[in-house]
Amino acid sequence: MRRILQAAAASLVASFAVVLAISGNAHASGLALPVPTVTILQGDVLADELVGEERFIVNARQVQGFFTSRDAVVGKVARRVLPAGHAIPINALREPWVFKEGDRVPIVFAFGGLNIEATGIALEPGIAGKLISVRNADTGIIVRGVVAESGRVEVGKD
Repeated sequence: MRRILQAAAASLVASFAVVLAISGNAHASGLALPVPTVTILQGDVLADELVGEERFIVNARQVQGFFTSRDAVVGKVARRVLPAGHAIPINALREPWVFKEGDRVPIVFAFGGLNIEATGIALEPGIAGKLISVRNADTGIIVRGVVAESGRVEVGKD
């Protein structure tokens, strides 16, 4: 029974070993993937100085689940702890929020010269450029609008 469990554990470990780092050889073949230079905690923003590159031996199927560009990870927020020197899985990062769910946010309707502003309660986190739902604080009506970089929710745009 013990051997079966050891074999199963070894098989499981081997199946989760997605990438193998090439040790320190700058001329070695492999794909350069972005990695944190220090351990990144959940909720931390990946700044440029916290991201380096390391070469990994991967096949095309294995690399699909990881970021392959340094530019794609800088400025994003960690959903979970990212250990230093490990490739960054795609589902481990998210876009930064302009505001959180439950925050009071300005709702703006603009058409021609007409501007109507109201206050709403965000029903989901606001990510710039994304369509979200907001409850009008005065009427209780739920509207959908696009989050602006400024933190406003713009409704009624084509």
